[in-house]
Amino acid sequence: MRAIRLESSRHRAFTLLEATVALGILATALVLVAQIGLWSLRERARSAVRLEALEWAANVLESARACPWEELTSAWGAAQHLPEPLAKRLDDAKVSVRVEPEVSQPLVKRVTVQVHAPSEQRLEEPLVQLVGFFSARSTTIAGGKP
Repeated sequence: MRAIRLESSRHRAFTLLEATVALGILATALVLVAQIGLWSLRERARSAVRLEALEWAANVLESARACPWEELTSAWGAAQHLPEPLAKRLDDAKVSVRVEPEVSQPLVKRVTVQVHAPSEQRLEEPLVQLVGFFSARSTTIAGGKP
C-alpha cells in the first residue's frame, strides 16, 4: 500500500491586515468621490443662479435700450426689481440699477446693473455687474436741424 504523503501546501490568500488596509483605501476613495460629487452639485446650482441673474441684468439693459433716452432716469432704475422666482433663490439679494450721466461724453448715460448675493463668500464683489452706455438718438444742432 502506498503511503499518502500530506504536503503542507500554503494557500496564498489575503491576511486580515491586508483586507483591512484595502477596505480603508476603498472607504477613503468613496468618501472623496462623494465629497467631489456634492461640491460639483453645489457649484452647478450656484452657476445656474448666477446665469439667471446675468440674464436678468442683460434684460434690464435691453429694456434701457428700448426706453426713450429722456425717460432713462434714476427713478427708472429704482423701479427695476428681480423677478419673484429669482428673488426667492437669491435670499436677501441686493439689486442696484444706477443711471448716471457719463462725465466724459455729453448726451451719454451710463446704466450700471449690479446683483449682490449675501450668500457669496466675497461680499464686496457683486455676483453680477453689467454696464451699458446709452446716448440720445437725436439732438438738435446749431442751425435748427436734427
